[in-house]
Amino acid sequence: MKLRKLTEILDKNFHKEYSLSWDNTGLLIGNYNSEMGKLLISLDVTGEVINEAISLNIDLIFSHHPLIFSPLKNIVSDNFSGQIILKLAANNIAVYCAHTNYDIMKGGLNDYIADILELEKVVSIIPNYTKWFKFAIYTPTDYEEKVRNTICLSGGGQWKDYSCCTFKTKGTGTFKPGENSKPFIGKKGSLSFVDESRIECIISSEKLKNLIKNVLEVHPYEEPAYDIFPLENKFEEGGTGRIGDLKKSLYLNDFLSFIKEKLNVQNFKYILKDLIFADKKIRKIAVINGSINSIIENIADSDFDVLLCGEISYHNTLLLLEKDKMIIDLGHAESELFAVNHIFKILTDINDDMNLGLKILKSNNKEPSWRYLIG
Repeated sequence: MKLRKLTEILDKNFHKEYSLSWDNTGLLIGNYNSEMGKLLISLDVTGEVINEAISLNIDLIFSHHPLIFSPLKNIVSDNFSGQIILKLAANNIAVYCAHTNYDIMKGGLNDYIADILELEKVVSIIPNYTKWFKFAIYTPTDYEEKVRNTICLSGGGQWKDYSCCTFKTKGTGTFKPGENSKPFIGKKGSLSFVDESRIECIISSEKLKNLIKNVLEVHPYEEPAYDIFPLENKFEEGGTGRIGDLKKSLYLNDFLSFIKEKLNVQNFKYILKDLIFADKKIRKIAVINGSINSIIENIADSDFDVLLCGEISYHNTLLLLEKDKMIIDLGHAESELFAVNHIFKILTDINDDMNLGLKILKSNNKEPSWRYLIG
């Protein structure tokens, strides 16, 4: 499989369009014409991971954190970023990243951690609303079924458990072909009247471009007429962070033991006002992997007892303590190590379902051992 095709599959399944504006996701390094056979999943693209990839003849490293985040002014061998990129290029190893889009999407990292904690009544802290359109095209009645089938196969009219939801109206189309035209119906210079059907459907922004391309390929007209209308309706698809309820309310010590067991961590920081949680049971949990700092204003007044996160600043900690919240700071990497196993499962399912024939491996390189000294 060519890298270009694999990138299209990954962009679609990891919803690249959900990425936050400051992020850098998708294919970061690679030759689109390279053949893909072996993938390696890692949290970061480090020197150790690259050496591992070279030893295993890996074609693509799939990482959670972006290798290229800040703009690069040059790629040269006398700085670390340049060394890494040149080494990857020399060994024809591509790099793909799924970061905030993977966190946000339904079934992504936020949901995965919520599932590990067996949270119930889970909702997004900051909902992610996707853009949808209404697509309508006019076609001769004899080509109606062919056009409709193409719309359906391209994702048009798909909504939750329903597919191929379209609407048809009939009417009469008119047109006069010019001298340089090649009309499928009618004659140059003569006004033509044709029985036509208008087929319409809703389509998500991520699928719109492909739908238009596919429909125009099967449409008989030289210049098909179609309309695209942006919809004002809000369709929630995942979001930043999750809030949910524990199956059973727990006192503080039992809750801390629960976190250690479920997340398989031994050392983490927890911060609270002792008097607040002395006799209080914990029930509602907010989960945000990675840093909380950029969205603190969105969560400070939310209804939860404990925030479970990967990173929080001193001043934001004080803010939440003033709101009588408890904080568990796992550490940035510790809150996202689950990504490797989860991405492996997602990619394995895609590989099996689509018969891609890829070999998918998990990196043996873990986060730096010094992180375990945080306690």
